[in-house]
Amino acid sequence: MNLFPLWRGTIRVPALSTKTEKIGTSTLRHTLFESFETPAEIFDADIAGYKIIKTPCRPPFDEMRLRLKGSKRSPQDYLVLAITGPDDWHKLRHLSLFQLENTETLEQSIMNPEAVCKTWAGDFRFQEYDRDAEIAGLRRPQIGSLHAIAAHFAVGDEFDQATVVLPTGTGKTETMLASLVYRRIPKLLVIVPSDPLRTQIAKKFEHLGILRDIDCFPNEGFNPSVLTLKQGVSDPSRMSKMLAHANVIVTLPNTLASCSDAVFQLLCDSCSDLYVDEAHHVPASSWQRVKDRFLEKRIVQFTATPFRQDKKHMGGKIIFNYRLSDAQADGYYKPIRLEAVEEFGETKTRDTAIARKALEVLRSDIQQGHEHFMMARVTSRERADEVLKIYQTLAPEFHPVAIYTDTGRGPVNRAALESLMSLEADTTRIVVCVNMLGEGFDLPNLKVAAIHENHKSLAVTLQFVGRFTRKADKVGDAAVVVNLADSNAEKSLEALYAQGADWDRVISRLSEDKIDGELRLQDVIEGLKKSGTLHEKLSLWNLSPNLSTQVYQTKCESWDPRAYSEVLKGAGQYWHALSEDDNVLVVVGYLENRVKWGRYESLNESSYELLIAFWDQENETLFMNSSSYDAMKVGQVAKEICGKETELLTGDPIFRVLNNVELPLAKNLGSSRLGAISFTSYFGPNVTEGLASIEQRESALNNIACLGYEDGEKVLWGAAAKKGKIWQQSSGSIDDWMNWCSKTLKKLEDSSDDKTNITKGFLRPQALSAPYSEHPISIQWGEYLQSSYSNYLSVHFGSVVVPLYLVDVQVDELENDGAIIFSIFSDDHSSQFRFKIDEAVENGYSHEQISGEVVSFQISKERMRSFDEQMLVDPLLVRYADGTYSYNKFHIPFDLQADDFPKDRLEFIDWSGIQLNRESMGKQNKQDTVQYRTFEKLEGEFDLIFNDDGAGEAADLVGFKDVSNDEIQLTLIHCKNAKGAKTSGQIENLYTVCGQAQKSITVKHEGLVKLAKSLRSRHERWAKQGASRLLKGDWKTLSYFVEKSRKTRVSFQVIIVQPSVNEKTYSASMAKLLANTELFLKRTTEANFRFVGSEK
Repeated sequence: MNLFPLWRGTIRVPALSTKTEKIGTSTLRHTLFESFETPAEIFDADIAGYKIIKTPCRPPFDEMRLRLKGSKRSPQDYLVLAITGPDDWHKLRHLSLFQLENTETLEQSIMNPEAVCKTWAGDFRFQEYDRDAEIAGLRRPQIGSLHAIAAHFAVGDEFDQATVVLPTGTGKTETMLASLVYRRIPKLLVIVPSDPLRTQIAKKFEHLGILRDIDCFPNEGFNPSVLTLKQGVSDPSRMSKMLAHANVIVTLPNTLASCSDAVFQLLCDSCSDLYVDEAHHVPASSWQRVKDRFLEKRIVQFTATPFRQDKKHMGGKIIFNYRLSDAQADGYYKPIRLEAVEEFGETKTRDTAIARKALEVLRSDIQQGHEHFMMARVTSRERADEVLKIYQTLAPEFHPVAIYTDTGRGPVNRAALESLMSLEADTTRIVVCVNMLGEGFDLPNLKVAAIHENHKSLAVTLQFVGRFTRKADKVGDAAVVVNLADSNAEKSLEALYAQGADWDRVISRLSEDKIDGELRLQDVIEGLKKSGTLHEKLSLWNLSPNLSTQVYQTKCESWDPRAYSEVLKGAGQYWHALSEDDNVLVVVGYLENRVKWGRYESLNESSYELLIAFWDQENETLFMNSSSYDAMKVGQVAKEICGKETELLTGDPIFRVLNNVELPLAKNLGSSRLGAISFTSYFGPNVTEGLASIEQRESALNNIACLGYEDGEKVLWGAAAKKGKIWQQSSGSIDDWMNWCSKTLKKLEDSSDDKTNITKGFLRPQALSAPYSEHPISIQWGEYLQSSYSNYLSVHFGSVVVPLYLVDVQVDELENDGAIIFSIFSDDHSSQFRFKIDEAVENGYSHEQISGEVVSFQISKERMRSFDEQMLVDPLLVRYADGTYSYNKFHIPFDLQADDFPKDRLEFIDWSGIQLNRESMGKQNKQDTVQYRTFEKLEGEFDLIFNDDGAGEAADLVGFKDVSNDEIQLTLIHCKNAKGAKTSGQIENLYTVCGQAQKSITVKHEGLVKLAKSLRSRHERWAKQGASRLLKGDWKTLSYFVEKSRKTRVSFQVIIVQPSVNEKTYSASMAKLLANTELFLKRTTEANFRFVGSEK
């Protein structure tokens, strides 16, 4: 060989042909190396017709042979490039027309995954992308993820599952590819949630994505062999042959589930690492089954959303969390703008409005030179076909297609995707999908989303939106088209589906709030794993203790939580987890005891019991929670771990949790007879007997469950004096329980409201033998119907079904014998009843239907109740002029101790031109009505006003006001006409409107989210008739108030309007009724109260 080259330049080495092996519908593919360019020098060779090629590449590309055109083949020890181009090749500076020869040696090892893996040593290069310097490379979150993964598995040989959080579109798949070659994983199993994603990711692994293009992997580097497993395998020997030639296996958990147990075990045993894509699916049993096989190996979970709507935890430690706001700040997302329509019509009308708006956006984008495509999202095959017809009619030039799963749809879907992804003229630009193009689908040109049906989960929404934010050449910003009239979204999504919403800001806040909660819990879980073996037996993430505790006062300087075993030893099997940082101990015990229903020595019943101890060192307090306080010997454990001087807090101080609870109603209580051993429990109306016994010093209060109002919110507290137990009706994570304990301690430490008689001020049901003497001012649904959120709740008038939110109940009149005539009614139906309390009839009360259709109640999808059954289990509540109320025959008396409502607080309106007996403006906005004049006079006080008049109303007028940066105000305005169309001193004019005002507390406690949903639904029915309930403002403003209510104070105001009252007709009885109404609203909702009457 000469010292000086005959030729210098660049050559393009052709790719080695892909080797493909079909195994049923599964495919094993290997393209050992790609075509690549490299600098080269060509020298003379000793063999005629051949030249020597020298390159800076690694073997076997460092030295190759060049066979000249027309030369005969001869045996060679090198890879040969045969010239197929021009004869004067030596005059060119770039040579690319070659054919590979003498590849036998490489082809013999092409299916050897171990050999391929070894070649990756030193191949990977950490090159970071630099936009300003125009340097290609990995993105910042990708490099961070790789270092986090490497660090996580760097020490020891036992590892926690790792979770990497990367927002959709920031390069999750490329991170997997880089990790494969950087960590030189011998055999990797990748599980994904869908067939399109399986195909897409397998193809990326086959060619290592863009790692070569961004200079992170050498051009001549070897690719892995990839098995795309698409069907179950039952024969282990067959699977063994497949695995022998694969570096990477990509499949679905369901595919693995269809394999035989032997094959499944063989596959899992053969793989060293497991990568889980879209890992929020992990709690599903088919996914968990795979993870369980890798618990002693290396597991990495990749997801953009490490949380689920059902609150099930993924497990695994979040080792890297790249926040959505970071991705936006780093410029990885195109901005998102919201394009909104407001259409309340029928389904086809809504769809058409959305389609027209989306097409307007798409056409505008195309005119600006953007190569944009559109996706229309629906939730069913039937809806996909409906929406597709609309787009085919409105935009045939865009060749709309639909993609969804169904028998025989495979070829159609593939053809649609090929047309969509071809990016050529006269091909598809619109795809209607049924949830198929969400996870993992990668097409940066998708920039317009038409949401015909909202996602109901934040996690799914974030995945979906991420599809539209990816950057690419010739693409602009993303747009999402939604119908603001569609309220079928999860509570956490209402900030997104709001006109004018800043999606870039809102999606990052929603995502990060969720992830921050997971990270806080993770800190607690990780601390617990540092000591004990409980985490090896069960997932600490899924612990959900009840919000209950015993509280112990401690005097120790340090605690000894491991000493619990001294108390529990020998009584069963126990496992614990201990966090020294958080001072939390979790113990799970497996206990066996003889059955209680017979004397059988050989029959035992077993149970698993939980114990949690949290020591607040600063406040010298120990909190103990257990599923069985007796079985887990909680009292003994407390003294063992914190010292013999540890004392359980018992007696009256326990009841301090009831301090500041307004209008407390005892739901049940237990008392111990003084001087005796007897114990009595009281439930429902019987609590009156128990409270009386306690007041008379005949009994001591032992335990109580109390419903009331605290800081204007409805609460339920329970406390037991002797056992020292405190509880609320809820549960949460370990972190939630610890926070609840800390808040509870603050109540217990506040002795300022201690009472000698702990039961003072409690409401006591009393059985009436005759109608109550005060005038009934309103009647309302029972507690269940008031608080339930079921979509199935409805009232049946005969065979006609009306949603509960469109049905109301009202007092019509009071008869001379005290019977109450009331109606259950909607806009089109009404049934009237006579209710009377009479000890002479069965049960002491009766409901008699007077007129209208038979009324029944739909409680759930399957459950119906007759009127009588509903009145028994969830009776109507009757409110009286003195502020008290009753249900069935039981009266709840209380003295609000209200002063008179001062005359100087009366407000007045000039009702000139208004007939005072005409109340409602109706759909026509009639201006000669009490309601319209009220709107005119109060309009300036509010930013948004709804006409909510009608059956099921929150109020006649609903007003919203933006008070300050940290406060908004909700106002309910109740109007009533004047009997006889004149001012008078008749207090009857105030009964109904004061009753409506007192019913307002339900609206306040249900919150703005439910109120807004009701307002939208009720407006929608009017809109179909060409009317609007919006009097001032727009839907954008309503969405603003709903969103702001999540993070700021919502003050509450109630205004009563009754034009029959003026200064001259205002009486003492009116003053007392208004004062009672105001004080009741103040105690239950902290409401501001106003009254508006007549100037004349």
